Amino acid sequence: MDAQKTLQKAISLFKQSLHYQSLEELTQLLKVNPEYGKAWELKGLIEDAIHWHKSSINSLEAATTLIPISASGQYVLAKNYRETGKHSLARSVFSILLQRKDIPETLLSAISSYLGQYPDLTHLALEACRKAVELDPECAESWFGVAYFMGKMGYPREHVANVLRKVIDIDPEQRHYRIALGNLLEQIGQSEEAYLVVKAIQKSVLNEIHCADCLQKLIRIFSLAGDDSRHEICLKKLNSLQSVQEHSSSKLNVDRFSSFLKK
Repeated sequence: MDAQKTLQKAISLFKQSLHYQSLEELTQLLKVNPEYGKAWELKGLIEDAIHWHKSSINSLEAATTLIPISASGQYVLAKNYRETGKHSLARSVFSILLQRKDIPETLLSAISSYLGQYPDLTHLALEACRKAVELDPECAESWFGVAYFMGKMGYPREHVANVLRKVIDIDPEQRHYRIALGNLLEQIGQSEEAYLVVKAIQKSVLNEIHCADCLQKLIRIFSLAGDDSRHEICLKKLNSLQSVQEHSSSKLNVDRFSSFLKK
């Protein structure tokens, strides 16, 4: 058996979402070559994809004894430790993972999103976002992640506002960033700057907002500033959303942007 060719075939099957066929190839390969670390790692990734968490852990642990596994493999291992109740071990592996210098930016986004689900891992989610900023200082989304998790951890709101200002400098057209900063500035008594920040959102764009929390924040800011036209636009949009909700069982999605406003 040509180990490399069999591994490549298994990879190809995995990419086609033919998970069980790929596992069969790897099982046969590992019978002949049980110390093939890359095969163990791929097996663990596939098992994770089909939610065999404990099997995935066993395979990835076997891989770590044979080769330095990839950042993706280490992420899956840490995640599955958490999913199977091994919280302390998961924390340790995530901490080690975030020290690596070869983590792709896309993986850092997945890591921060996953870690952000758990209050005891928020500090690591913040670390992942900061690492993403180091890789790409012009990525507004990564900077927003830094601001979001700083807020979750109770950093002074003035410090969070400074990060959000940076976010808007990078991407001034993204309305969600402006709403988040405007709301935060209004909370800390900087109503004039809050108004200037959200006033930059075009009136036509205000009509495209489908987040009730966002609209409520804007209504308050525009009301305090005496901007009747923008206040009216947001109020009409909010009433429209509430009317739809009353006649529908569907719910508005709550994303990182809108949950940032819940303070």
